Amino acid sequence: MPAGDTDELAALYADELNSLLDRLLPLRHFVRRQRPSDPWFDKECRDVKRSTRRLERAYAAANRRAAAATSGCSTAMRLDTATAVAKAAAAKAAWYNQRCAYRQLRHQKCTDFWRGKLEANSSNPCQLWRLVDELLGRGRVRESSDIDVEAFSQSFAEKVASVRLNTSDAPPASFNHARSDASLQCFSPLISDVIDAVRRLPDKFSAADPIPTSVLKQVIDIIAPFVVELFNRLLSEGHFPAVFKEAFVTPVVKKPGLDATDTSSYRPISNLRRVLLNRLRPVLDPLLRKNKNGFRPGRGCPRTHSPSPTSH
Repeated sequence: MPAGDTDELAALYADELNSLLDRLLPLRHFVRRQRPSDPWFDKECRDVKRSTRRLERAYAAANRRAAAATSGCSTAMRLDTATAVAKAAAAKAAWYNQRCAYRQLRHQKCTDFWRGKLEANSSNPCQLWRLVDELLGRGRVRESSDIDVEAFSQSFAEKVASVRLNTSDAPPASFNHARSDASLQCFSPLISDVIDAVRRLPDKFSAADPIPTSVLKQVIDIIAPFVVELFNRLLSEGHFPAVFKEAFVTPVVKKPGLDATDTSSYRPISNLRRVLLNRLRPVLDPLLRKNKNGFRPGRGCPRTHSPSPTSH
């Protein structure tokens, strides 16, 4: 199959999904203000916060009415003043009680969220330390606003050009012959493999994706046959479509302590998907050395550093 056919098939996948979204959810422009929120701040917190602000406004209005009534001198006005002051006091008490309940709810939500996260990742040291860093405010360093898009683009382009220049005179790559019992005649991802891989994806997605990952998980049962056919053709031809090579690149500071205003302190991160690992692992695992533990399930530092039965 010519490479152009696989490109057309991949473009058809993106175009059809975009067309469906345009019909069901027409494009609408709006202003979105960046208001970073805590991950544990859910709908219940927003509802309680809204009630607290409403009671605060009610107390302010009652307090203004009490102040206006206090300026009167007649007996009737004094009676109205007493009523207005009493209502203002009641509104103040209601607001204070609601504000106290809101603070307690925020504290409880925060505690429950982080306790649950830590307990859920207690067996994953890497993720556990990442959560601890985030909890202690030692997370990712934000990019500097002093660097514009053109500076980032030029820096990343120069980095790629430098790597190509430094490796231009490198000797050709050498490959070892595989054993006779290790063979991979063809790729054949199954529908169940694709559905399982999609449902295990995190909900984060790239702006270049046709539809959000959360929506893709809901419709994967319907479009899985087409996706399988697409993958089979791409793998059989060994051709990666140009439409799948497009990605939004996010600059991320390499590690804390680096100068955030220097473009060399950043690495480019893009959100490209990988779906072949489960199909390649049974073939590649027998070809790897036994002491090769990186990025292999069930292998890690404890296995690497544990003494062998014959060591003394």
